Amino acid sequence: VNFAHDPSSYVPLPDENKWVFSWRTREGFSTAFGDSEYVPLADRFFAGGSSTVRGYEQRDIGPKRRTFPIIGEEEAIGGEMRILETVEFKYKVNDMIRAYTFADAGGVWETTSDFDLGGMRYSVGVGLGFNIPRIGPIRLDYGFPLNPDGDQGSGRLHLSGGFRF
Repeated sequence: VNFAHDPSSYVPLPDENKWVFSWRTREGFSTAFGDSEYVPLADRFFAGGSSTVRGYEQRDIGPKRRTFPIIGEEEAIGGEMRILETVEFKYKVNDMIRAYTFADAGGVWETTSDFDLGGMRYSVGVGLGFNIPRIGPIRLDYGFPLNPDGDQGSGRLHLSGGFRF
């Protein structure tokens, strides 16, 4: 059983509606269904990457397991609980270009009993959005992780299509 909550807010600021403040929160939790002891992979939550916490690799936040013990590679296994928060200031340069500054926060926990706010990861960054005729909106963001694990790097460029929120 999967529950998710995803409200967003937009507030135009003075100055001829060129500035917009956006806030989004996404919480969710999953529980095993029926006699099963495990939540299926498709119902688990992940974080990290262009649509969650920018500055981190895709699915790099949260629990991981070694897939091949000899090689030492770790793979994200997702979690039963996730919290994501984003605040963003957008400036409309013209009808085709927007500039952004943002702060993201997020965490994923293997089980709901593992929940600890100390597991949250944070990032800040800047971005440009382009509204390209016949193609649609494209975004280029660069996020700086504020509290990465040892293997998460010092920043990441994200390219995405569509609208952020």
